[in-house]
Amino acid sequence: MPLPDRGPGPDASALEREQALCAMEAARASAQYRTEKWRVRLLQAALLSAVLLGWQLLSGTVIDRLFFSDPISVIRALLHIVVSGLLWWHLEQTLIEMTLGYVLGISLGIAAGFIVSILPWGEPIARPLMLAAYATPKIALAPLIIIWLGIGLTPKIVLAASLVLFIVYFNTLSGIAAVSPGMLATARVMSASGISLFAKITLPSAAPYVFVAARITLPAALIGAIIGEFMSSNRGIGYLIAAASSRYDTAQVFAGIFSLLVFVLLLNGALSAIERHALRWRPSASVSVT
Repeated sequence: MPLPDRGPGPDASALEREQALCAMEAARASAQYRTEKWRVRLLQAALLSAVLLGWQLLSGTVIDRLFFSDPISVIRALLHIVVSGLLWWHLEQTLIEMTLGYVLGISLGIAAGFIVSILPWGEPIARPLMLAAYATPKIALAPLIIIWLGIGLTPKIVLAASLVLFIVYFNTLSGIAAVSPGMLATARVMSASGISLFAKITLPSAAPYVFVAARITLPAALIGAIIGEFMSSNRGIGYLIAAASSRYDTAQVFAGIFSLLVFVLLLNGALSAIERHALRWRPSASVSVT
């Protein structure tokens, strides 16, 4: 005779209560994160507003407008170059130089890091040369690069790439060195091929380090392109800023700088989204507000 169904036992009820508590805790942590995020954003907006208000009040009295302008004049200059299309014409050139240099620097840095790590004694042999090249001030080499490569697009790309390559290279080596030897040994015991070790273990372990370097060097690539435009160019945001400063048009100088700031923030946001998608396999980090 079959026994009557008495429903879930005490163990099932305890499990349901535990799941409900976990869901409540997750909802509470999410709400707390959103609250802290908005609080930080409001404080950042308040700080920026205070700085702009102080700048405006001090302009013409304590601060000389000839050298520092004022926020209202900067906004007017920014609106002028945006509406006239001048900003977009110069920004397109800077974007091309920065993007090509950025991609070139990251590609060469990653490739050099993996090649050096594979070669026997590769990293100790290459270390002094790479450190010396990294320590050399790139702005001091800018005139030579322009002499060697001309005044066209190429020297700006090379300058942008030179400020990206070495940081990506060293971070790639750090990521490769962080791979667990035990995991590699276990995979070899299971007859994993060299390609499988690289694709399934080494590359995923080094990826977070590479993405950190990519985020750090994003402004550096822009700086390299701007330096090249300062040295020799007739187009680009660097040229726009240099031409405005030669006319003592500080409002347009600050407008150009502000446009670069907004541009870098947008690119950084896009890169962060790519990083979250590419590294979605990683465990979620602790809640923090940045």
